[in-house]
Amino acid sequence: MTIFIDDINMPVINEWGDQITNEIVRQMIEQRGFYSLERPGDFSTIMNIQMLSAMIHPGGGRNDIPNRLKRHLCIFNCTLPSNSSLDQIFRSIGSEYFCEERFDEEIVQIIPLLVPLTRTFWQNVKMKMLPTPANFHYVFNLRDLSRIWEGILKVQRDECKTIEQILKLWCHECIRVISDRFTSEKDKTWFLDRMRIDAELYLGEKFVHYPDVQTFWVDFLRDAPENQEDDEEEDLLFAPPKVYEEIPSFEVVKEKVTFFMAQFNEFIRGYRMDLVFFVDALKHLMIVSRIIGNPRGNALLVGVGGSGKQSLTRLASFIAGYKFFQITLTRSYNIGNLTEDLKFLYRTAGLEGSGMTFIFTDNEIKEESFLEYINNILSSGEIANLFAKDEIDEMYTELIPVMKKLQPRRPPTQDNLYDFFISRARFNLHVALCFSPVGEKFRMRSLKFPGLISGCIIDWFQKWPEDARIAVSRHYLGEFEIVCSDKVKDQIIDIMSWIHETVQDSCNIYYDRFRRVTFVTPKSLISFLESYKILYKEKQMHIVVMSERMSSGLDKLDEAGASVAILKKDLIEMNKVIAIASGEAEDVLATVEQSKAAAEIVKVEVAEKKGQAEVLVKNISAVKEVAEAKLEKALPALEEAEAALKTIKAADIATVRKLGKPPYLITLIMDCVCILFRRRIKPIRPDVEKTFIQSSWDESLKVMSDTNFLRKIVEYPTDLINAEMVDLMLPYFQYP
Repeated sequence: MTIFIDDINMPVINEWGDQITNEIVRQMIEQRGFYSLERPGDFSTIMNIQMLSAMIHPGGGRNDIPNRLKRHLCIFNCTLPSNSSLDQIFRSIGSEYFCEERFDEEIVQIIPLLVPLTRTFWQNVKMKMLPTPANFHYVFNLRDLSRIWEGILKVQRDECKTIEQILKLWCHECIRVISDRFTSEKDKTWFLDRMRIDAELYLGEKFVHYPDVQTFWVDFLRDAPENQEDDEEEDLLFAPPKVYEEIPSFEVVKEKVTFFMAQFNEFIRGYRMDLVFFVDALKHLMIVSRIIGNPRGNALLVGVGGSGKQSLTRLASFIAGYKFFQITLTRSYNIGNLTEDLKFLYRTAGLEGSGMTFIFTDNEIKEESFLEYINNILSSGEIANLFAKDEIDEMYTELIPVMKKLQPRRPPTQDNLYDFFISRARFNLHVALCFSPVGEKFRMRSLKFPGLISGCIIDWFQKWPEDARIAVSRHYLGEFEIVCSDKVKDQIIDIMSWIHETVQDSCNIYYDRFRRVTFVTPKSLISFLESYKILYKEKQMHIVVMSERMSSGLDKLDEAGASVAILKKDLIEMNKVIAIASGEAEDVLATVEQSKAAAEIVKVEVAEKKGQAEVLVKNISAVKEVAEAKLEKALPALEEAEAALKTIKAADIATVRKLGKPPYLITLIMDCVCILFRRRIKPIRPDVEKTFIQSSWDESLKVMSDTNFLRKIVEYPTDLINAEMVDLMLPYFQYP
């Protein structure tokens, strides 16, 4: 068995200077096996293994492999092919496609000139634009030449009939593949000047056709054909043809992409787009569309947050007829969730054969190990052990009829099916990395995972130009109602762009002075415009409310003025009435003076009466004190009587009532009860036998016959006892 290890220098070097993975490889080479971790002491020997590996040249931030591993390997330095070999390779490719059967003779004749021109220009750029810590992605390899010719070979005869058109296409592809990754306008200017110099050197007389203005080529300007039913297919095909052609103007492209955005908002749920298609945005949209339109086309979009990278990628995917996918990041999202999402992408692209754009941002890198999977997709298109064996067998069953249809001469073995699946997935799966250049993470990740740079076409998003800022401001404020003239409104729109640019300059000055980075992104401008609209509405509502209050106040003042005029008239009349009333008041005053004298006499009499009343009050107080003293003495007897009264029961009363000859004391007590209840008693007659008065027992029996008698004596209102009752009962109290 032959084991191939790609990017063998990729593992991270730990704090002891070791690469754990490479130490395991070295152990397998030296010891011919491994010790078992489950059963200590058991050694598993691996036989008939041959190791092959590959790595990029060390240096520039890239690791080297340990010498203890390197001594076991036979090292071959793979240099680039010679200039003649490169020219021969691409001349064969270009001449095979641009032949007289497909294109005009003048187009066929200029292709041999473009081959060395492209190679020389690429070499000049490679020598000048060297990677630095700031521009670490200035790495150029043969893939750049391949991508340039890949774009050129997309053109058809009808869209490339003149030398000027083929030179425009050549310039467009060179700029897209190489210049779009530059981070400064200075580098782009040098690139265009260098391209012009080399073109003049190699094209000779045909340099007169060299374009002076940059142009763009796209494949989405054609409309869909009319509805025609195909006898062989059951469905109706409405897909527009993808013809790679030069844009007539930016206005045409803007109209077309605006139509696509309306369709996107209609058919795609959950992603509402409201983009402003200024020239810079259109350029980036066409760049992204070109990248993902190529087979195995992957994009690395670099720009600060809010530049529109994700939105333009979604729209470009929709224009290309692809689906797009983005992971849903949660707190529990891990490697397992990522592999499940990658399985879905591979099934869609490799099994179903549908175009798929995988949008991945640096905010979604929850673990750095996520980038290992992305690096494998970009480098080889294959992720080891992504699918389980039963899943692979299930996919093979579905792939067999598809493979027989597309490649009928290829036997459906497992190796062929897997290769067909991976090739189809790489063809249809497009990775769009949306990263921010802020900080050191982007550079470190690119050095650790070289596939992020080499496997993608880079598009560096610069800061918005002035026309872009004005277009965005006009989009948000154009239809917004502002109480001003059109001229003032245009000035407000212009000053919004100026404010944003001023803040950006202030951030640069702040960094130069304090070395603290502060970014103002395009999203900040949008947020600023939205905040301005909200604040304007609030202030406008406040002014309207204050205006209404002021108008209401003025109305109240007018009403008050009218009321004052009426009151003045009433005041004149009231003065006359007051004069008459004053005379009457004087007469009344005289009468009052007379009454006052009489009142003084009465006052003296009242004073005398008051003195008499005070004396009377003192006497009453003295009597009251005596009564209260007696009351205090009587209270214990009263409380004792009430307590004794509560001991009487209904049975006791019934017993007394049944007595034929009750005791004389009971008869006397019942006479007192009759007095308290104001019942009739016998006239007072002496009782010789008892030496007291005769009792009224008959009347007492009537009183006790009342069913409520007990309740009445218990609840008897003592306040009803008067002096007469006391006088009548006093002899009974003196009975011995």
